[in-house]
Amino acid sequence: MESERPKTSIRPPSAAPLVLAGLGVVVAAAGGLWWFLGGNPPPTAPGASAPPAIVAPAGATGPAVDPARQLSLLEAVSANPVLRGLLVAPDVARRWAVAVENLANDVVPRKQLERLAPTGAFAVVRRDGKVSIDPQSYTRFDAVGDAVASVNVDAFVIAYAALRPALEAAYRALGYPDGSIDKAAARALHRIEVSPVRDGGVAVVEGTGATWAFADPTLEGLGDVEKQILRMGPRNARILQAKAREISQALGMGAPAR
Repeated sequence: MESERPKTSIRPPSAAPLVLAGLGVVVAAAGGLWWFLGGNPPPTAPGASAPPAIVAPAGATGPAVDPARQLSLLEAVSANPVLRGLLVAPDVARRWAVAVENLANDVVPRKQLERLAPTGAFAVVRRDGKVSIDPQSYTRFDAVGDAVASVNVDAFVIAYAALRPALEAAYRALGYPDGSIDKAAARALHRIEVSPVRDGGVAVVEGTGATWAFADPTLEGLGDVEKQILRMGPRNARILQAKAREISQALGMGAPAR
């Protein structure tokens, strides 16, 4: 078995979306902790059918929460330094609402999370004429998985309840005057919970546009968010799913209505 870096003509999957899947997707999907998103609307992946990202109008954030109390609520969610270091961005409710809307519709923000990209490069292994993802590529996201696992769900629910009025107002300002942040969050959480997980080797092929693509058409046909979760590896994917399920149950969110 030979492990190698991808050829220079082949661009590996973007690291930033994978970090999103590992850290942001769980908390944002529950309507919570997307305090670290940047201000620009996240792009839709080329060729994706998901609707474009939406940016809420400035000021449409609903009832305010005292900044000191807000920070205290968010810091109680996790002592993990990966999360603690991100509790600084302004316009929290607006950013959360945008992230929930995007994730519910299979849009993955990228540019905003580039600073969270893991170190090291994506790699593949070749054996018997077949190419698969090098398992060492998955370990680059273990720190992100650990950060997600560190979320205290009880504290998360308390924070969500306190900030929910502002989240709802911001979500409706996106163009859903009768919309529900809870329903959007339930859709996003469910997307994580039902995402496929693969143990063992995951075959890849050289795709179009100098990228690696999944060899299995079923996997390659998955939504953008699901594919990013899959690329994190089974260990981290299961952490995401377990935490998403735990949050969903704590918030009383069942499977979303079709």
